[in-house]
Amino acid sequence: MRKLLPALALLLLLMAQDYEKPQPALWVEVHDLSPGYNTEEVERLLQLLEGRAERVVLFVIPDRDGTEPISRYAGFLSFLKEAAAGGAEIGAHGYTHRGFEFLTSGERAEALVSEIRREFRAAGFEPRIFSPPRYLLTPSALQVLSREFQEVFLIGRIVTHGGSLPYPSREFTPGRMQKLFMPLAKLSLLTTGGEVYRLSVHMAYLNNESLRFLEDFISWAGFEAGKSCTVGQELLQEARRMEPPGDVRGVKRNAYALLYAANMYTATREDRYLAMAHTHASYLLERQLAEGGWREVEGETTSSYSLLETAVATWALSQAYTAGAISGMDVERSILRAGDALLRRTELLTSFGYSFGLKPNAIGFAALALERVSRAAQEMGDARRAERYRRKAVEIGDGLVRMQLENGAWYDGPYRLPGHRWRSISSWYQGMALSGVVAAYAASEPGERLKFLESARKGIAFIRTMRHDGGYWGVLHPNRTRSGDGSVMVLQALAIANSFGVRAGCDGLKSTASRVGNWDANYAFAVSQLLATQKGAGKRY
Repeated sequence: MRKLLPALALLLLLMAQDYEKPQPALWVEVHDLSPGYNTEEVERLLQLLEGRAERVVLFVIPDRDGTEPISRYAGFLSFLKEAAAGGAEIGAHGYTHRGFEFLTSGERAEALVSEIRREFRAAGFEPRIFSPPRYLLTPSALQVLSREFQEVFLIGRIVTHGGSLPYPSREFTPGRMQKLFMPLAKLSLLTTGGEVYRLSVHMAYLNNESLRFLEDFISWAGFEAGKSCTVGQELLQEARRMEPPGDVRGVKRNAYALLYAANMYTATREDRYLAMAHTHASYLLERQLAEGGWREVEGETTSSYSLLETAVATWALSQAYTAGAISGMDVERSILRAGDALLRRTELLTSFGYSFGLKPNAIGFAALALERVSRAAQEMGDARRAERYRRKAVEIGDGLVRMQLENGAWYDGPYRLPGHRWRSISSWYQGMALSGVVAAYAASEPGERLKFLESARKGIAFIRTMRHDGGYWGVLHPNRTRSGDGSVMVLQALAIANSFGVRAGCDGLKSTASRVGNWDANYAFAVSQLLATQKGAGKRY
């Protein structure tokens, strides 16, 4: 007891001071949803979490007590669909939730999963996440569930196909005497060592008092899912100012002009951007090589890697296609040929490793292009190709995470020999590598995403250390001297991050605008991407 009192006193002192709180991502899970509960409190909770939680999972009981099959309750299903459209994930929470359903054999667990699937399909859902009632299950049941579901939420961890995530669940909402639980909740955050803070709420205890408690705690903790860029009319005017000239030459420049046209069509729905997209897409299609890729032509020699040209052109055509700015069989054939060509080239990365032979810029844009072409292939109905492209994007993103330095940067140079220190760090390479990581984040399954999100956050944090006098240095040397201006590339990288849901704001938009006079391909894309993302932004948890 004598040792405990000084520890408690120290804790209270720390809490009374302006103590620097950890800033993990907030994951919230709501248990026991079923038609018998009023969803009004859940709706209020979702409003509270908007913009604050990175992830919200609603664990639904498919047939509570064997008397409430969700497929028969249209109002409840309407609520679930609206919540899913807003960004919440729908998970399965047992079958009837009676007793200890999954303290059972593997054979019985398989039968229960079949019933769960049947009821959810009748309701129009296909859950990928599962949590057993009361978190209890046998090892054999866990083996079945981890095979049938992508994630199994337990009280101390989350089991995924790739292993186990050490994220314990915390719950401080009994629904009454809530003030007594605030010190415990604050202590749990102050002692959090991981990148995720997992908070659980049960429907039986979700009421006015617990909602007020959650609002106070979340506000104190400073949870924030990220800030988006909302410049409004000013952003539209700046995007229109950057309209490309009539005669654009070079593969990369036409690819960026196509991206600009597609983004502007998304944002404004003006037909003139369709004509612009057709012009730049035709340029790329005419110069596509027989094997499906591109090499730089007509005097543009800004990159020594043909991989980069193929990646940027594939990215542009795919994004324009999914935006509805270009269409047709010729376009579809070109996109799939480009995706196959990019896949063949990136296979070499698997053979030789990601930290040898290629700089992180080319690798980053390869991941970005593969994620985009995966979406295009899926839209064409080619699920097999889409999956191959998607998995390769995730694999390349994994390589980029391994290439990242401890300070969050990516090294500038193709080789990392033993004892060799990176020469310098440029915003160009940081931005393109960051783009690949956020693309891998979007392409990965929920259970795989955390490493990419953490990598992206570190990358964004490092990029901001390069800011000086309103702009960003192009190169940061090992002796901390700076040279060049990389503001345009940083703005592009943050625009890409925003488009994939990693909200990075629009740092440097005004200062970069003052530096860019005439049309600039990267800048034109960046402002149009911010505009398109803002136009299409909805709720996100």
